[in-house]
Amino acid sequence: MDWASLHSTAFVLRIRPGRIEEYRRRHREIWPEMVAALRADGIVHYEIFLHEESGRVFGHILRSRPPNADTAEHPVILRWRRYMADVLEMDGEKPARDPVERVFYLTA
Repeated sequence: MDWASLHSTAFVLRIRPGRIEEYRRRHREIWPEMVAALRADGIVHYEIFLHEESGRVFGHILRSRPPNADTAEHPVILRWRRYMADVLEMDGEKPARDPVERVFYLTA
């Protein structure tokens, strides 16, 4: 894999108070069609880390192509977002995202 050709994004989301276990459960039971939609969006690596004490999660995504803001989001991704709205703090119809700045990069 050519790491330099991948497009990396990262974010922090806030889980609603008392909803951490539900957040974990839903990700253990992620829909197969959601996984397929993420792959169709060019995602080749996606990981989420939980900081339980703060109720925040850090997500890191690697894509084979840049995200395209001009195309409509996959219907399954929109359905997942609605499904997660009672677990995550939201900003309208999207999870409230705190931007993350890359300050260091190293590849093997």
